[in-house]
Amino acid sequence: MSYPGSALLFAVGLTAVALTAPALGGSAHTAVQAPGAVVHKSQSSAIDHLLPTDRKAHKGANNSWGGYAVTGGSYRSVTGNWTVPALDCSATAGDISFWSGLDGWTSSTVEQIGLDAVCTKAGKVEYNPWVEMYPANSIYFTETINAGDEMTSSVTTNGSGSFTLVLADPTQGWTKTYTKTLSSAALSSAEVIVEAIGSQTIPPCPDFHQLNFTDVTANGTPFASAGTVNTTNLERSGTLLTQDGSLSGTSFPVTWLHA
Repeated sequence: MSYPGSALLFAVGLTAVALTAPALGGSAHTAVQAPGAVVHKSQSSAIDHLLPTDRKAHKGANNSWGGYAVTGGSYRSVTGNWTVPALDCSATAGDISFWSGLDGWTSSTVEQIGLDAVCTKAGKVEYNPWVEMYPANSIYFTETINAGDEMTSSVTTNGSGSFTLVLADPTQGWTKTYTKTLSSAALSSAEVIVEAIGSQTIPPCPDFHQLNFTDVTANGTPFASAGTVNTTNLERSGTLLTQDGSLSGTSFPVTWLHA
């Protein structure tokens, strides 16, 4: 992720790969490949997840994040679950990402893990799981994922720079765990996010219909009571691309509106 989002990943039997951090605010860069990992098949090079386009206001004419964040405390864990959506690729090709993570709401790092759902230019659907310690590059890995699968995600830290990021698909029976160190993490926010991925300011947003996030917690507490609650919607030139539903305890929906 560059200046809108982030993610982490862990893989059983996978050796952690040293990541080279790009200059903050630089152009999109190719994701690092871990052994057995893959980058977006629909693009000549993978696009990293970024911080929000307007990372201080999180509102206005252009915004690349949708979902909720909590601030106002020190956050050492975040969880978020969802059902993998079946994309409708008739509206546009593009890449939409679903993830949970720490930091990035007002800070310059993001520790995150999640899933990209891709409509290729040929109209096919791909699901690419990843992990990222922004501003380091994303790492993509290959596991079977289908529409309708239940996904669980979590990011935890000991507060001293050590992070564990986990993505699991109980439907398919796999779990990937990644450990990473980042001493500069502010731990100032926790997020569960829908993010448009691509090289444009606000990239095309494939139609994912509606996605419901569940078990959304920060520091083991329901998001709705884990701090100051912040909401954000994907927006391009004043047009809403997604719309958050109400956050109720540990769950909320995000609805697709426009490509």
